[in-house]
Amino acid sequence: MAAPVLVAVAVFAVHGRSIAFGFTGLDDRDLILDDQAFLAQPSSLWRVFGRSYMHVVDSGHVYYRPMVSASYVLDALWSGVNPHGYHLTNVALYAAAGALAYALFRTLALGRPIALAGALVVAAHPALAPAAAWIPGRNDSLLAVFVLASWIAFARDAQRPSRWHKATHCGFFALALFTKESAVVLPLVCVAHVALAQPDAWMRLRRPRALGGFALAWAAIALVRVFAHPAPGAFPAAGEILAHLPLLVTGLGKVVLPVRLSVFAVPEDVLLWPGVVAWLALGIATWVVPGVRVRVVTLGAAAFVLFLVPIVALPGSLVLDQRLLLPACGAILAAGEIVRALELDAGVLAAAVAAVTMAFAALTVAFEGAYRDPAAFAREAVEGSPHSALAHFCLGREYQERGDDDRALAEYDAALALGPSEVVHNNIAVIAMARGLWVEAERELAREVAFNPGYARAYYNLGIVLRHEARMDEACAAERRAAERAPDDDVVRREAARDCAR
Repeated sequence: MAAPVLVAVAVFAVHGRSIAFGFTGLDDRDLILDDQAFLAQPSSLWRVFGRSYMHVVDSGHVYYRPMVSASYVLDALWSGVNPHGYHLTNVALYAAAGALAYALFRTLALGRPIALAGALVVAAHPALAPAAAWIPGRNDSLLAVFVLASWIAFARDAQRPSRWHKATHCGFFALALFTKESAVVLPLVCVAHVALAQPDAWMRLRRPRALGGFALAWAAIALVRVFAHPAPGAFPAAGEILAHLPLLVTGLGKVVLPVRLSVFAVPEDVLLWPGVVAWLALGIATWVVPGVRVRVVTLGAAAFVLFLVPIVALPGSLVLDQRLLLPACGAILAAGEIVRALELDAGVLAAAVAAVTMAFAALTVAFEGAYRDPAAFAREAVEGSPHSALAHFCLGREYQERGDDDRALAEYDAALALGPSEVVHNNIAVIAMARGLWVEAERELAREVAFNPGYARAYYNLGIVLRHEARMDEACAAERRAAERAPDDDVVRREAARDCAR
């Protein structure tokens, strides 16, 4: 019991200052600030199961994560728009994930010292910091809590079958699926677990009755999730998946050698060589170190890859490091088995663990300040990923909100030079409107709605421009389109409906 508490204390020691951080302006604005009217109602704890995750942005959005939304409701009920309550929940969830990582490593017989070392690495790892410091990063810490709890229950059922273990495993798997879509790979991880780490259980589970029971339970839970919120068209084409495959290499590089950190990035700004070095080192160490249980290393590598597969299959190209939390547990499991086989002296092991943990903690503390406020976040985004249009947009929006329109326009131009971007043309139009450049504003808004036809505010702003030009019929049509596209509880719908009624 002391070890999980120590891991939780380490998490609060490393990430505790993030509780005093504010919002970043990316996603937390949509998920919390702009959705506060919904979140502040206790009835929303069950109403979240009837709408998409990014409801404020798009009521038909493919993401469906009611458990995460429910956690925001709980925070809003006592913290309102104060970000500190949300940050406290984030750190607490990350501490729970770290403690469960320790329990998993112990379940896989790494031994108490190695299991504790692995969990402390999770607690202090700089690449995983967004899961604790960025409020929307709780997607992955909450997912890790449910997935690790389900995996542990499955492993214990494989060791000593019981209805309690089976029910616990299935219950947490269901919660995981309602937390994030990538939980769908957990059954594959469980099959790999018994096939590689518990061959005796594998022989038992190969029987149709035993394996069939788990398969039916997994299928039933997955079907409930699919029928709750089907997401057609959520997966990219085969060519896009192939373009994402380097994430299987760069991801391990971020876990083993976190030398270039960023709040988010596009693939061309992520280093490939640390991942190549990490995979080679893992393979060579498994081959040359005597006493390594190859099955356990293989399980860790398989878990790393399987937990990354949904990310590889995700539309878009944005790299978010908090998604590495579960894959990192697989990588640390594999590395932990190699360290176990080395049979290091207790003092040497303790010194090594202390050195790595303290180095990671120092990097985390230095990097985590990027989540302090929108300005720090935007600056770090551009510095860490200069080829990201979204990064330049975030910095441009920050300049615009501070009244520095010229620098905002420079960042918006940089974003557009990197490719089409949502909302950029709308924001350029707002600056043009403030300067009385109505023709330019109309041109920018036309570009916005052509590229982003579901964006209600662009139609509403277009209505304002058209009214200024006395084109009342066109203005009313634009306002109707704004009202149609805005969520029922969005202020744009109310404003557009009011203006259209004039």
